[in-house]
Amino acid sequence: MDYTTDYHALTLAVSFQPIEKLTLSGSVTYTYSEASFDNVHFKNIIPELRALNPTAPQNYAWGAFTKDWPEHQPTFDEMDNWSDLQIETWEVNLDANYQLTKNLSVDVSFNWQDFNDEEYYIYDGDGTFYWVGATINYKF
Repeated sequence: MDYTTDYHALTLAVSFQPIEKLTLSGSVTYTYSEASFDNVHFKNIIPELRALNPTAPQNYAWGAFTKDWPEHQPTFDEMDNWSDLQIETWEVNLDANYQLTKNLSVDVSFNWQDFNDEEYYIYDGDGTFYWVGATINYKF
């Protein structure tokens, strides 16, 4: 089975010190990835599954894949189509560090991420995430 992945990332980062005790930094990262594998040509066992449970709905075994297309009954010969992944992410990081004394500093960080999955069968894994954090650092 041939499995292919492509991953591309672009990052822009800056850091500067407006005053002696304060350092500000930030970065923006964009990633795009794709993955897929070739068809493995399994035997279609849907009729055999239906024979085991004749009262099951037509799309019983494939409910998640057929909810949008009830007329479509996938076979294992289509499995390579399910392996197609296309994921796009954005990430923004901002950080401020203030040096209170020679050994003591305070750090405040912000991180925002956006995840966008381009394939329907991943159950809409899109989402946005952010967090804010603060730390007090002491050097012994």
